[in-house]
Amino acid sequence: MKLAFFVSECVLGVGLLPCATAQQLQHSSPWWATIDLGAGQLKLSSDQQEGNRETTFALGFSGGYQPTDRLRVGLHFNGWLLRASDLYDPTAGESVSNLGAVVDVFPFKRNRLFARGGYGRSMYTINRPSGVDGNGPGWETGAGYEIPMRGRSRLVPMVEYAAGRLGNGSSGISQMQTGLNYSVVEFRLTMICSFGHRR
Repeated sequence: MKLAFFVSECVLGVGLLPCATAQQLQHSSPWWATIDLGAGQLKLSSDQQEGNRETTFALGFSGGYQPTDRLRVGLHFNGWLLRASDLYDPTAGESVSNLGAVVDVFPFKRNRLFARGGYGRSMYTINRPSGVDGNGPGWETGAGYEIPMRGRSRLVPMVEYAAGRLGNGSSGISQMQTGLNYSVVEFRLTMICSFGHRR
């Protein structure tokens, strides 16, 4: 319930950013921010065990600068929830997250289809007393299409593939693991809003 309230507040916050027409924003509003909501099929594996894909809730935030109509750069923080945390049970909770730089390229001048690539740091968190967190390099690639909405906001359906190495640790499937890694196929809706003015 608290998570749903938090997400609704974030969506409202992005929607309330100062909002120009879809054509004007490409030339006059270089800064951008987003919130992502979706679902992913995540597979957590190691040298000891091949995991199964699990359906997970996905949440992310990003923002950055768009120097031209054809290029956008920024930072992206997103995560996938495997086991929900519980205020009354400190042993509950398991997730994978990723923080990294992203680049969006718009190959067509009159089409808002774009391709994304990103690289950064992946992190694995498990709250079980005997659990050991992990981290390592991670990357993402995907594509999306901007659908203009009111003002400077756009709705963006996206599909992405992300993967990364999480070092040696433990996971929910067993105790100590070496070569912990993940891969995820994600479908999500992104709300993006541009703001600011070029000098």
